[in-house]
Amino acid sequence: MKANLFLFFLSTILLFNLQPATAQSDFRDGFVVLSAGDTLKGQVNYRSGILAGNVCVFKPAGQAKEVSYTPKDIAGYGFPNDKNFLVRHLDHADTLAAEDVFVEELVRGNIGLYNYKGTFFVEKNSDTKLHKLYITHQSYYKYGVNENPANSTGTLAVRQINHHVMVLNMLMQDCFRMLSKIERVTLTQKSLVALVREYNQCTGSEDLTVFKESKPWLAARAGIVAGFNHTSLNFSAKDEAYLHLEHADFNKETYPSFGLMVRFNSPRVSEQLALQLEAQYVGYKYTAQPSYEWFDTYYDNDIAFNLSAVKGSALLRYDFGGKAIQPFVNLGSFINFYQTRDYKHRQYVRRTSTGTPEERIKDNPDFVAKRQKGLLAGAGTYINIKNKKLSVEARYEYGADLHEHSAANRMNKVLDSNTQTIALLLGLYF
Repeated sequence: MKANLFLFFLSTILLFNLQPATAQSDFRDGFVVLSAGDTLKGQVNYRSGILAGNVCVFKPAGQAKEVSYTPKDIAGYGFPNDKNFLVRHLDHADTLAAEDVFVEELVRGNIGLYNYKGTFFVEKNSDTKLHKLYITHQSYYKYGVNENPANSTGTLAVRQINHHVMVLNMLMQDCFRMLSKIERVTLTQKSLVALVREYNQCTGSEDLTVFKESKPWLAARAGIVAGFNHTSLNFSAKDEAYLHLEHADFNKETYPSFGLMVRFNSPRVSEQLALQLEAQYVGYKYTAQPSYEWFDTYYDNDIAFNLSAVKGSALLRYDFGGKAIQPFVNLGSFINFYQTRDYKHRQYVRRTSTGTPEERIKDNPDFVAKRQKGLLAGAGTYINIKNKKLSVEARYEYGADLHEHSAANRMNKVLDSNTQTIALLLGLYF
């Protein structure tokens, strides 16, 4: 039943997203620079990451036909007041092959800064060679003051070699004030852009250009989220004290949830990758009436869990291209902070199949854990209407260890528990 529901939700979203290929592309006003230096204006598919370094898909102005260019066909392409890509030849460097590729130009000046699939390069205008900025780690053995390397194995340690610092020191030695700042630079786009910009200002670069400068480094968008959650509770017991849970087939019901969400991303680095934080309130009720026989004794049980929780979720989300319809996928984790954790258990014991039952009250207010951790995965789509952004998502959640381990022997794993949830979530971003 749960699998069928999940397939239904997922199929619904996939069918909703099955538009023509052009609908899923993200064409924006742009240009292509031919090898001869001529510029063609039109629309360019706005790609990033791995695909951005391989191909440029272009639609000339006034035409619907798409043309694909590789780095061997053109000198570069870009978007006004946004990203700019140039063709550069990368020599063999670690895992990077020697080939012509589209590199994203981050800063132009006496020293240019480029990004290719997450690896940064610099180029000085007096030297056409691209210098890779990178870090390596080296293992070595260190010895104490009184240790003799000939008689001791020493202690294995790891040192970090900052190759990027050596490269930048070599290229920026004509601006003395940069030397102390180079030592503190990190291999992040924001840190490197600031450093290279300051160097170009220091050396009076006449063509200093910082691309994507109008885009913020950090953006946040809040919203509300509501959903329907179809959930199940499962136990696995290896001790007779928990046989009532082993035999229990808890009801599977659908419950509502509601809450707030905030989406963080860095448009300056990537419009596609985002971190989404959510807080939702949800309540569940599980019941079961298992009966079983154990060593010629008959056990009938009434079990009820009444739970409510504030669920905090953190998701890494990737948004695909699209305008009106924009699919996304995400992975993440969650923690249920239980506000209500009632556990009721009535057990009726009969020595014979027709005997009079003896009632035993086994309620335990501490049986349910205060917090439950889990993993989640989902897929969905945004629906962009003017300045409004709606989201529809099918999500699977797996929560481990509903029960408090102090109530069972964790070392012997006498009791395992989990919850599994299929959710259909609707969101509205402000």
